[in-house]
Amino acid sequence: MRAVLAALMLVATAGPARAALLDSGLDLVTGNDFAPFTGETLPHGGMLTEVVLGAFKAVGLGYEVRFMPWKRGYDGVVAGKYLGSFPYVRTPERESEVLFSDPLMEVRQLVYLSARTPMEFRTPQDFKGHSVCAPVGYALPTELTAMVANGDLVRESPADLPACVRMVATDRVDAFIIDEFTGQAAVANVVAERDIRVADQPYARVGQHLVLSRANPEAPAVMAAFNSGLKKLKESGAFEEIVKRHLGHSR
Repeated sequence: MRAVLAALMLVATAGPARAALLDSGLDLVTGNDFAPFTGETLPHGGMLTEVVLGAFKAVGLGYEVRFMPWKRGYDGVVAGKYLGSFPYVRTPERESEVLFSDPLMEVRQLVYLSARTPMEFRTPQDFKGHSVCAPVGYALPTELTAMVANGDLVRESPADLPACVRMVATDRVDAFIIDEFTGQAAVANVVAERDIRVADQPYARVGQHLVLSRANPEAPAVMAAFNSGLKKLKESGAFEEIVKRHLGHSR
């Protein structure tokens, strides 16, 4: 309740707390190769860049967005060098390091398989004895993280998602997991679609979130304000318009 009240004061006044947040020099950060959600060559920096900035604008807050490698950006957020980053899926490890917003949107995670691998996917246990690709800074689902730790699954971690797509397409790795929109764009941009197949069963449906640094004492108030702005964006219809512009259809 205190965080909410602080957020309301933050967005309703031009007092010292709000001025400090706006003038602190802290930026939001995100990464590339995550179309249609984020990317410095995408219109407006990507769909979720437009959503995040729009939600902050709805409550009178404004920040700059910087693009950098995912791990560098996230580590900078954890250290308090940057205010926050997006979009991120909840994991237990991340929960201990950052605050999570209400979901920006929910997406289906799909399993993309090499056309040459005998692997099939129905449950997470089907990954046992195989290999999975997740770039540096990307998190695997909790079950697969445990398999990697136990030596039951091999993880390859190249620098970026296009490298994962190439590794799966050439059968150097069995699979990668990503949301349906990013996966479709990544495969289309990197390799022939016949080299990769999509498992019939989605891995999961997950939320994508803005995360803020727990190292920043103002983060709870900023997050409460952001969630309020995100709600306004969705209730006004502006969120749906952003999605339509970037995806070309309503979800």
